[in-house]
Amino acid sequence: MLWFWPVFSRSWAVLGLALSAMIELSCSSREHPPVFEPAPGSSGGSAGAPGDGAGGFKLVDPMPDASALCGDQQIPAISDPPNLYFVIDRSGSMGDYPAGSAFTKYENALIAIQATLRAVGHRVRYGVAVYPAFLNADGCAPGQELFPISPGDPPTYAAMGKNGPILDDLLERLGVNPPSGGTPTAGTLRKLEPTILGLEGKKSYVVLMTDGAPNCNVALRCDVDACIPNIEHYTGSGVICDDSYNCCAPKVRLGDCVDADDSEAAVRDFEKAGVDTFIVGMPGSEAYHALLNRLANSGNTARPGKTAYYAVSDTDELSAALRSIGARVAISCDLPLAETPEDPDLVNVYFDDQIVPKSEDDGWRYTNASAIEFVGPTCDALSSGNVLNVQVLSGCPTVLR
Repeated sequence: MLWFWPVFSRSWAVLGLALSAMIELSCSSREHPPVFEPAPGSSGGSAGAPGDGAGGFKLVDPMPDASALCGDQQIPAISDPPNLYFVIDRSGSMGDYPAGSAFTKYENALIAIQATLRAVGHRVRYGVAVYPAFLNADGCAPGQELFPISPGDPPTYAAMGKNGPILDDLLERLGVNPPSGGTPTAGTLRKLEPTILGLEGKKSYVVLMTDGAPNCNVALRCDVDACIPNIEHYTGSGVICDDSYNCCAPKVRLGDCVDADDSEAAVRDFEKAGVDTFIVGMPGSEAYHALLNRLANSGNTARPGKTAYYAVSDTDELSAALRSIGARVAISCDLPLAETPEDPDLVNVYFDDQIVPKSEDDGWRYTNASAIEFVGPTCDALSSGNVLNVQVLSGCPTVLR
């Protein structure tokens, strides 16, 4: 948004207080583990933790032949985690407080990233950049990478309801400098292009989080429909920016014109190179609905309906949006196995020490001799991000639903 808006700063220590406790998983009896069953009338879903009945599953009495983690051979899954790269707007307006929130928009972004990476961080490699860069003269220097792509923490930290050292390091780096400056989206994506397109792995994704329009292109000239002071109805210094007066003429400042075409071209080039870009519109971005839709469509992540990007208005919606993106990127219901089981009838699958019965409709099934698929509510539970660990063991008769 506008680079000359006021900047707010506060202690980043409050972030740790804002995140609700994550799921704590336990098994009350190592001899008789709980078994996943679809909740009556449920179509799955992601609300609540697996096993509490709120997310499409309930705990029922275990089958007689089920014993916790039964089997003497672990069959590893083939793992090639995707890359999830956050590009976060830290312009001056990200220091504003959304209505009803005790945290700035930038702090809300950090809170939501923390919650998301606790849930799916162990299934991805992740990195972060912010824009504009720190300590630049005009507030429009293209952004900078703060945290290079790295494997996430093991799931044991999330199971205990706390951050691991990798996530803590990321959050500490994000909290060093408060929001300030403009929104050089196009310049930032171009600067990051060699880094992001050069990442190893099967697939990379960008999550672009912004609360307004890209700007910082002084070469642009624009009419009132693309002039940010006009779009946002700026008034001050005796000037009223409305349809009768173009505040972007004749002189154009860095923060004045919407840099739409160059930003869309950068996102489109990422997509052509195989990197999809998710667009998250923070509070304050509502006036740029059409542009953010363009970016989502060009980034190959358009959602159905009139709003193709993730439009959020508060902390809960932001956390839900990032969690949905994280699950979509990090979790697949198809699980290729590194080894072919010697006896397919002696294989069992566990979600966090809870056995998942084999079933064609609401459990797991083989798709070939060395791959399994989760189906129905079982797939929904896995995709919710609430399942921290999936294990495939051989050596005991397969539990059937």
